[in-house]
Amino acid sequence: MRAQARLTARRPSVFTVVPQILDAAGRPLAASVAPAAPRPPLPSAAPPTADVGPPQGTRYRWILLVVIGFAVLGFGSLMTLVSAALGSIAEDLDTSVPTAGWVMTGLMLAMAVSTPAGGKLGDIYGHRRMFMIGMIGMTAMMIVNYWVPDIGTFIAVRVVFGLCGGMLMPSGMALLMHAFGPAERARAVGWFQFAMTGAPTIGVVAGGPMLNIFGWRGIFLLFGLIGLLGTVLAVLIVKPIPRGARVSIDVLGALLLGGGTLLVLWAITRIPTLTRSGTSLLSDQTLMLMVGGAVVCFVLFVLWERRAASPLLDLRLFRRPSFTLPLVSAACNQFAYMGAFIIVPTFLLQDGYGYSIGVAALLMVPRPGAFALASPFGGTLVTKIGARAPMLFGTSAMIGSMVAFAIGADPAGWGLALVMVGLVLSGVSAGFGSPAYQVLVANSVDDKDLGVANGMNQTVMWIGIITGIQSMLAFAGDSPSISRLQTTFLFGAVVAAFGYMAPLFATRRATRAG
Repeated sequence: MRAQARLTARRPSVFTVVPQILDAAGRPLAASVAPAAPRPPLPSAAPPTADVGPPQGTRYRWILLVVIGFAVLGFGSLMTLVSAALGSIAEDLDTSVPTAGWVMTGLMLAMAVSTPAGGKLGDIYGHRRMFMIGMIGMTAMMIVNYWVPDIGTFIAVRVVFGLCGGMLMPSGMALLMHAFGPAERARAVGWFQFAMTGAPTIGVVAGGPMLNIFGWRGIFLLFGLIGLLGTVLAVLIVKPIPRGARVSIDVLGALLLGGGTLLVLWAITRIPTLTRSGTSLLSDQTLMLMVGGAVVCFVLFVLWERRAASPLLDLRLFRRPSFTLPLVSAACNQFAYMGAFIIVPTFLLQDGYGYSIGVAALLMVPRPGAFALASPFGGTLVTKIGARAPMLFGTSAMIGSMVAFAIGADPAGWGLALVMVGLVLSGVSAGFGSPAYQVLVANSVDDKDLGVANGMNQTVMWIGIITGIQSMLAFAGDSPSISRLQTTFLFGAVVAAFGYMAPLFATRRATRAG
């Protein structure tokens, strides 16, 4: 009875959906959501607390992991395959590659603004229910993609796919956390992260050659059928878990943040066209309206978040350098990581080297493969030596990958070998750096605010990703030359270099505070 009471008192929270973070001693940090009102004082670091294990048996835990893996497989694999087929998609739908890039950007923007709300919906209405809605929605959208007639419809369908993912991912992680319990959560999350990073590799190996045979539409249909199988398994297997506290959903905050970010992305895509045509940026009314609208959205977002009872982002946390700098550094890392993720297969391997879509997809395997292999080592390294060295190494590796891509943009000589080196360095950078950024963020707040902090971490990361994709696509243009590609990758290296802020300044301040 006492155990059951404790279980009810610590119901899974919206933000326990993010990967479980380990502190410097290797202990799991539990996450919970603070009451919506009154809002707590600015948090400070505190030791982790215990939790109560779930009633499910070992067999159910691993079956649940497999079911959730089906959802991750469709999401992660299609990310790699769509990036490889972006040129073919643009040609088939009679549009440019930068415009087709909104297929990826729209999805990620939807994920950025819907993930916190999706987790809260799981707390209110049940994580199993939201997981099922997300699974059914994602599966339906994958199948619908087979018949999209134009790029606008395709982007809209992918946005809905992202909204469904924003419901599925947090609830899926909440179900997994509850099933494995505190003693086994780190192990479960390790496998989940392996699935997240390994899914693109599996999907590309299986789906890459099929791109040449069935085309990009056929691949969506194939993964839709896989999603349908996962949905059936989820209906039969997934069990409900206790619901969390009923808190309000910050819809207005999500709309303001999403609207401002969208306007910024539109402005970014317009700037290269104006520059090439010789038009002054300040004289372009459309660009000025976009920038002005974005500023208004962000100002209103800040004003609203400061008075909202249950804000999308707790802006007070940004007062802490040990919290803010890791977020910014991780976003800069993802800016270069995902920007190159789009540029390399389409412009470099297909246009520059002349490879087919299927071959280009297979050549991308070293990146997610290195990510999957490096992630467990990165987490272990942080628990043993701290976050600073892995962050320094991760940022240096990302810069090195961009430089390797820039040199490898010229097919002559050792070009392809350098591209492969760049792909491996990108994966290793993300695998070693990501756990370190998350640990530093987690250690900068009180345990009761871990969920909020990690939710903000996810949102800022998504913003870095979508900004990187659109910025580097706009920088490269429609048909970039070798010199243009080299400049684009060096631009990514410059942005990635801002990742040194966290290991050089945030860790130093944290050490002094300790």
